[in-house]
Amino acid sequence: MDTHSIKRHSTKGLTWSKRNATYVLMILVLVSLLPILVQKGLANAYHFKSRFYIDQWHEGNVPTELQYSNALLAADYAYKIDNKNPHYLLTLAKVMEWGVFSSMAQSNPNLFNKLYAEAIRFRPTWPNAYSDYAYNLTFIQHDLEKAWPYLILAEQYGPYTPEVLHQILSIGFASWPNLTVTQKLQVFKTAKKAATANWLLRNDLKKLANQYQLTPILCTYFSNMSPRMATQDEKWINQDMCRK
Repeated sequence: MDTHSIKRHSTKGLTWSKRNATYVLMILVLVSLLPILVQKGLANAYHFKSRFYIDQWHEGNVPTELQYSNALLAADYAYKIDNKNPHYLLTLAKVMEWGVFSSMAQSNPNLFNKLYAEAIRFRPTWPNAYSDYAYNLTFIQHDLEKAWPYLILAEQYGPYTPEVLHQILSIGFASWPNLTVTQKLQVFKTAKKAATANWLLRNDLKKLANQYQLTPILCTYFSNMSPRMATQDEKWINQDMCRK
């Protein structure tokens, strides 16, 4: 075997050894990450299980004790596996809220405040975190003064987010007699956004206005506002929401 053949054979063997070493290293990295990936997968599965129940309850189904227990257990598992995921934090808070609303659990303001504050800290531009916290502060902790600044932040980060518009209308209508002129103006502007949006937000506006008996006040606002809304939006207001 000549010198060149020996060099080629040596280089080929060295290259093959490096390639094998790279494969081994990749396998070792994947094996080391496997427990983390499994944990992340479990957390996600628990999260979606609890979200499934929340969505069912939002559609009008009344939570049963078994459903609430399963949802709470799943949300708590996801939170314990990854307590820095803002979605898991909010989901746990929302499940706990359903427990309070359904008289299956006592309110825990300290834990609520911790969950929402941490969710906001980990994702400071998420409008839903602000609006959901405002909802909790208003309807569970009965602290409208503390809640309103979070609604302002929610609108700042998500001015057309459906969940944000819903929470502003819900809190605003429920607290109407206690609102300042500036706060009522914010609610009116949000009502205009909903009235000029899609049919889901329009129906939500109509339902909430009827629930809190504020339809006449809103219709007066719409009929006197300037500038006027688009023709198709005024048509819906006059023929559906404000029809006598």
